[in-house]
Amino acid sequence: MRKLSVFYEHILQACEQSGKTIPEVLAFCREQGISAVEMNYSLFASEREVIAPMLSDAGLVISCMHETFDFSHDTDLGRAQQMLDTAASQQVSRVLFVAGALETAEAAELAACSSTYEATSTFMAKNKSIQNMVHALSSLAEYAALRGVSITLEDFDGFLQPFARTYPLLWFMEHVPGLRYTLDIGNFAFSDEDVSYAAWLLKDYIVHVHCKDRAESPLVHGRFCRGLGQTPAGTGYLPMAKLLTDLEACDYDGYLAIEHFDAPDQLSFIEQSAAFLRQWVSK
Repeated sequence: MRKLSVFYEHILQACEQSGKTIPEVLAFCREQGISAVEMNYSLFASEREVIAPMLSDAGLVISCMHETFDFSHDTDLGRAQQMLDTAASQQVSRVLFVAGALETAEAAELAACSSTYEATSTFMAKNKSIQNMVHALSSLAEYAALRGVSITLEDFDGFLQPFARTYPLLWFMEHVPGLRYTLDIGNFAFSDEDVSYAAWLLKDYIVHVHCKDRAESPLVHGRFCRGLGQTPAGTGYLPMAKLLTDLEACDYDGYLAIEHFDAPDQLSFIEQSAAFLRQWVSK
């Protein structure tokens, strides 16, 4: 069943901007048809006794937990396992790992060869940092599956992350058993790639969606990227409606997450995004 979620960080920022309390903003989100929040693991772990009852009182659950790790260098999986245990205890079936980063020269080499799957695969197979990530993710995916949780990667909007582009993401999906994909509609613009092609190529792995749109800028003239600014879902230049309709046709039944970090007016942005996205919520 398709439902709406929103990043908990947006709720906190809305409180700062509006002077409203967290329970007031949570209630506002519920009124917009939002039923869950995207939660940073470290934040939840440090404030669990406060956050959990507030969400429960508002009638909200956690749709996905996200966290940054350095599996490219760090072989200690203890913190990630704790995150998976926490997710399972909260009945959260999806987690998102920002799984590591390359050195600048390595990232440049990957960017230069990522326009074909063959060249991408050759680079990924020989790179030590990426192999470290594969080993960690494979172990954690098995650990997660035993707890009813799926691990996902997203198309991250960063130059150093080896999962920012289409073919590297496909390579990870094919080389880590059980790994799944969070489609971030707005982040392929960062790498100037075609989100429609990526969504089609990776459709069998999609279990979660970040409905991030992008505002057009007169200063940006990429092949696919025409700006990276924040804007409510459905008001930017990305083919959001077509992508969501295509996902619906493929029987996607996960969350549609509202995302616009650092929006100048989070309450207004959340209201507009929810109004647009409700047409794809399961009746």
